[in-house]
Parts: sequence; structure tokens; C-alpha cells
Amino acid sequence: MKNRILITGGTGLLGKAMIEKRDISDEILATYFGDYTIKDTGSIKYMNLNILDEAGYRRLFEAFIPTVVIHTVSVGSPDYAEKNRDITWKINVDGTKTIISLCKEFGSKFIYISSNGIYDGNNAPYSETDRADPINYYGYTKLEGERALEKSKITYAIVRPILMYGWHYSFERPNIVTLSLLRLSKNEKVFAYDDVYSNPLFSGSCAEAIWGIIKEGKYEAFNIAGKERVNVYGLVKKAAEIFGLDTGLIIPVKQGFFNEFVQRPKDTSYRTDKMEKMLNIKPLSLSDGLKIMRINQE
Repeated sequence: MKNRILITGGTGLLGKAMIEKRDISDEILATYFGDYTIKDTGSIKYMNLNILDEAGYRRLFEAFIPTVVIHTVSVGSPDYAEKNRDITWKINVDGTKTIISLCKEFGSKFIYISSNGIYDGNNAPYSETDRADPINYYGYTKLEGERALEKSKITYAIVRPILMYGWHYSFERPNIVTLSLLRLSKNEKVFAYDDVYSNPLFSGSCAEAIWGIIKEGKYEAFNIAGKERVNVYGLVKKAAEIFGLDTGLIIPVKQGFFNEFVQRPKDTSYRTDKMEKMLNIKPLSLSDGLKIMRINQE
């Protein structure tokens, strides 16, 4: 069955992976917001559209009438969110509510990309039914998006990716792995937390899980993660090993080293039982995810 898929934030790390892993029979419209242009390719159309432009999104829905909306747009930096609460609320909460309202009006299913930031980091590993208790404003806004969905009475899924890595477009922000690889390739030191833990997630694996939700019609909450629980230092060191870079340039540090504006949860690693059972997806090992990156080096 051919679906009409709207991906908000379609040029971000996850949006890029979603398009790469798509079913070629689906029609995809991907929105983005930035000072660049990306060309349409076959069944994939792109539109430069600010999530705060309610009228623009209404016109989009009227013309496209999406079967499913995958909502990835978000302020993702905890420090930025804390310092810029008004715009963060408008994007992360009000923008989400706009898309929810349009989905309700046009009969579209909704997949909300939430975050491991909704957890306090003190009771890992987390399952989908564990209590959400964010410790910073970013996490709070992502939880508010979930709460808006719970009140909406539309068909929806909540996807909570953990720390994600993979190749991104050059005009989009880097992730911890790509930024570290760039610096190490220049023989620069990389400082990485050894007191912040997760089970890092390859972007392609997250995309496969979301397409699985759509294909299987499993509109529920899913915590999506990779196989191993490691700290950020361990993640960066493994990436350096896989790419043949100098691990001696990687320096372990504690939270506070970068004069962070807000605290990060110390351990948000997940249980992946539900993902494995309901979506039939096995968590990818860190080595395997990084080897895929190396093979597809960009």
C-alpha cells in the first residue's frame, strides 16, 4: 500500500536516515528550515517551511493530505533550550500541537520523536512504562509534547531515540561521533564524558524501527536504542578504533568540564525488550553501527 509520508525536519540526522530506508512505493514530503536548498528526487519532495508557520503547514496538509506524519522537528540542545525557553517552547511544544491539530483534522497518523531526555537518569535501564522525570527544560518540553498527544485522541506512536549517531548532511549539525571523527582526523584532542551513559543508537536502526511501526501498525510508545551500554568516552574511543584514528587523543572528563549550562541525565540507557518483540528488531552493536558508517564514509 502506498503511503503519503510527511517528515518534518526531513534533512536532519533521523530524517535523512528515514528517507534512505524508505519503501520506494511511498510518496514522501520532507520539510526543513534553513538557508539552503535541497532538490527533489523522484517520489521525494522537499519544502523549506518553518514549524512556526501554522498557515504554511495548513496549506501543506490541504495539498498533500499525509497518511502518516513523522515529527522530528525540535530544539535538541539542552543548553540552548535552557537559555532560550520561549522559542524552545514554541518549537518543541506549540509546533508539536500545531501538527497534532492538523493530523486530527485531516485524519493523519502521528509519530512523535521524543527523547531519552524525559528521564532523570537515576533509574536505568528504562522501559516504556517507567516514570518520566526530566531534569532540564529540554526534557520537560519533550515530555509536554508526549502529554499533548495523550490528550489528542488521534492515532499516534511515541518514539524515544537514545543518543544517536550516523552520517548527517554537511549543512546540518554534527553528532558526537561525526564531530569527534572530524577533530581526530585533524589530530585534535577530543574531551568526552566518562560519567554519562547510554546505549548509542545508529540512525539507520532508528529509521528501521519507525518504518516498522508504520508497516506493522504498532502505534504505541517505543524506547529505541543500540545493544551496548557505554559512556560517551567509550563511544568516541570505539569510533576512533573503527576508523583507524588515534585513541590517545581522546581525554575522559566529568560533567562540568565544558561549563555546561544545565546538567545531563547520568544514565538513560534503555531496555529494548518491547522494540525486539513488537517490531522484530534486534539492537545493533556499536561496532556494527560504526562499521556501517565506515563503509558508507561521506
